[in-house]
Amino acid sequence: MTTVINLSVSTVAMVLGLFVVTSPARAAKIWGSERFERLAPQNRTSFLRWWRVFGILLCLGGVLFAIDSIGYLDYSH
Repeated sequence: MTTVINLSVSTVAMVLGLFVVTSPARAAKIWGSERFERLAPQNRTSFLRWWRVFGILLCLGGVLFAIDSIGYLDYSH
């Protein structure tokens, strides 16, 4: 049962990460709207790049968590 929950959490993390990577402007408007709207146009590019980095790390974290959940080893021995 725990593996199913872990894989579900991993899937959600990967999907959200992919969403942020593919559409950082939309993600920034949804989750960081007030900050995104106050930025000057020349600073928005850098802001969106950091959103894309966040999406990559979130997706990678989801993948690694899924791999760890599937290949769980008993480290107690």
